[in-house]
Amino acid sequence: MKKLLLTIILVFGIAQIFLAQLETPCEYLQITATGTAGNTNSFQVGSNVDSLVTAGLISSDIQHRWRAYYYWNAQDLVNQIFDTSSTCNNCIWSSTLSQDTYSSSVLDTLTLMLNMTIVDGWTCSTMFGVIYDPSSNNNANGGISMSMTEQFTSVEELKSPFNKKLLAVYNMLGKKVDPNIVNNEILIFIYDDGSIKKMITKFP
Repeated sequence: MKKLLLTIILVFGIAQIFLAQLETPCEYLQITATGTAGNTNSFQVGSNVDSLVTAGLISSDIQHRWRAYYYWNAQDLVNQIFDTSSTCNNCIWSSTLSQDTYSSSVLDTLTLMLNMTIVDGWTCSTMFGVIYDPSSNNNANGGISMSMTEQFTSVEELKSPFNKKLLAVYNMLGKKVDPNIVNNEILIFIYDDGSIKKMITKFP
């Protein structure tokens, strides 16, 4: 049930915030989540940013945002997928380090995670699930695995907000709609500068 819910959440998120990411620093980014055999209350999150800097693929001026959410609190994750502030709304854990450890008194079988890597004027947002299988806790990875990793890219943040172009409009079910004919619904407007706006359409 949780895996089905995660799939629905990610499909919904893709529909809301689909943006092309070719020729951006984000295409090189890889996120990891690892556990330790016998550890039942934590896992480590990190990425390959250090190796990308060493290879000269991205600059060393990088900011990190890690956030964890309960699986039933996915809407807050989706709402904050490009919120680069150092705080978060209704998350259960956050960090601004390049690598860190998420800890809980008891690991849930599914924890929703969000990573934002801010580099070269781009925000590379990765949404993923960390699955904990207690029956595999004694394995090398401590029963930890990643599921349904999806990455989204905001266009350069320095781009003038007055030149942004509307890319698409979706309803809350992830269906592309025409805002001129939809009435009394919450719609998500996606722009080419990476910004997302929620609006309620109301016609007389």
